[in-house]
Amino acid sequence: MELTNKKKNIIIAIIIVLLLAAVITLSVFVGIYAKDRMEKDRDIEGFYQSAYYGLVGNFVDIENDLAKSRVMSDSKILRQNLMKIDVNCNLASQNLQVFYANNEGMSNLMNYINQLGDYCGYLIKEIEKGKSLTTSQVENLNRMWIVSKEYGKLLNSLQDYATDGYTFAKMLGANNDKFEDILSNIGNGSIEYPSLIYDGPFSDGVQNREAKGVTGEEITADQGKKLVEKYLVGYDIENIEYAEDSINRIPSYLYAVKLKGGRQCSVQIAKKGGLLLMLDLFHEVVEPSLTMEQCQKVAEQYCESIGLKNMKAVWINNNQSNVYINMCYEQDGIVNYPDMVKLKISLDTGEVIGYEGLNYAFNHTSREYEKPTISEEQAVLNVSALLSDIEVRMVTIPWNTVSEKVAYEIVGTLDGEKYFVYVDVYNGDELNVLRMIDSNQGDLLM
Repeated sequence: MELTNKKKNIIIAIIIVLLLAAVITLSVFVGIYAKDRMEKDRDIEGFYQSAYYGLVGNFVDIENDLAKSRVMSDSKILRQNLMKIDVNCNLASQNLQVFYANNEGMSNLMNYINQLGDYCGYLIKEIEKGKSLTTSQVENLNRMWIVSKEYGKLLNSLQDYATDGYTFAKMLGANNDKFEDILSNIGNGSIEYPSLIYDGPFSDGVQNREAKGVTGEEITADQGKKLVEKYLVGYDIENIEYAEDSINRIPSYLYAVKLKGGRQCSVQIAKKGGLLLMLDLFHEVVEPSLTMEQCQKVAEQYCESIGLKNMKAVWINNNQSNVYINMCYEQDGIVNYPDMVKLKISLDTGEVIGYEGLNYAFNHTSREYEKPTISEEQAVLNVSALLSDIEVRMVTIPWNTVSEKVAYEIVGTLDGEKYFVYVDVYNGDELNVLRMIDSNQGDLLM
């Protein structure tokens, strides 16, 4: 039976109404999605902007306080001033970690900030012992002031591009990223500063182009949330929100985690296999009570809990609020410095509130070692006879930025200071010598 024209018109009208309804509904959903996307982009950009302007402000304060330190004669005032620099270095380090820019400039800037903070901590302890700054120490502060001023200018120069529409959310990591260009200028070696204290032997490690420690199948962002729960087990998680893909050389996911009590945490994991790359939790220490031995146990248990096997504590540093511990992969009794992770542990709660695992991600692998042709006794005879209280172990160390060498790590003291001498286990060559400025700053764990 054929439909009448009237029925045909009714059906056509109904179809048109349904199509219009569908279009309107789709438009509403698209509008909601676009609004949510814009709000999320604004939140991410706000996150970056806050970290960037915080970093610039930190360098303004650092440069100002370093300038003042050069003309201070009262030890009490100088001590307070150095403490302010140390605090701003810690804040600058936290702000810089937000960007995860994986280039030489980023590493150089982070290393400079950490060394300056450590050096100020060392000088504070010297002042507390009743000592005055030496001429070389004053010269070091003067040089650090010049360097901080130059770094501050470079970082501040990014604001020149703000009027051209630069945003971190869109441009960070792109081929024409101005911020990465600025970091590259920091890493080009044109600005030199004195070699000061370090946070453990070979803490900078070596980052090969291939991330050897990142293995397994690629995971989704939702699967990554489950891993974040594992990495933060016992932390009273309220919410885990995927923030964005990271643009490092190691493709990764970044998550913003809200904990009970309003605490915020950032977690970065590799897309491939879900390896933990970074954890940063702000926590204000109120009543520090744990010992360094207890914190070392926490670090060992945490590494085990996240799947890192045979990790050995090699360096520990106590700043009276937090303990910093470097852990390295140990194979066949040999400590592999390139396979290092760094943990920050609160001295009141015993929580892991900081973790950085890029060196491990880039370098971790199972190694085959040839039998040494030089004995420990022969290696010790190759170093200065002035060293006393000798301790020796076999290690793998970074070499020429892209390779490694197996060496005897010979630790000894001279005039109350600790030295680390590295001797090739195959030919007896002296490869490197490191000096720890103050034994109270950090301890090598044999």
